[in-house]
Amino acid sequence: MAKLTEEMMHEILAPIAAGQDIAQAAYGIKQPNILYMLPFFALAIVPGVLMTQKLTKHYIVGLTSSHILVAEVAPKWSTLAVAVDSVKSAQAIALAGLRGKAVRGESGAIFTNIAFPHDSGQFTARFHRAFSRTNRPAAVAIGKAVVAAAG
Repeated sequence: MAKLTEEMMHEILAPIAAGQDIAQAAYGIKQPNILYMLPFFALAIVPGVLMTQKLTKHYIVGLTSSHILVAEVAPKWSTLAVAVDSVKSAQAIALAGLRGKAVRGESGAIFTNIAFPHDSGQFTARFHRAFSRTNRPAAVAIGKAVVAAAG
């Protein structure tokens, strides 16, 4: 598979969109806490890097008119480009269900951070602006939609 494109992200999210048009799609990650990783980096750099990669979660997040779509994907490690091997889990979270909840949608110079609660826990991910040409605008739009839905 070639590098993950916006069209590929839309294809991955389509089964959980329930017939709705996907307005935005972005790729993000959630890395483990650095305190978990320090012992591995203390042993050597290579084990620390390998454990960080194994424990990092990869997400494709989409936005429709009424839902946030979240797909956790498994990366394809045999390629140098970011490619998806499989979809681990997928869910649609109603924007209306975020009303009054503690959410976060912040944009910095490099990352856009999005966090919100849902039925199976807290979703948190970072979206890097350099992933693709459309990743930052899409992540910012999704973050604004989450914040607006929380009211």
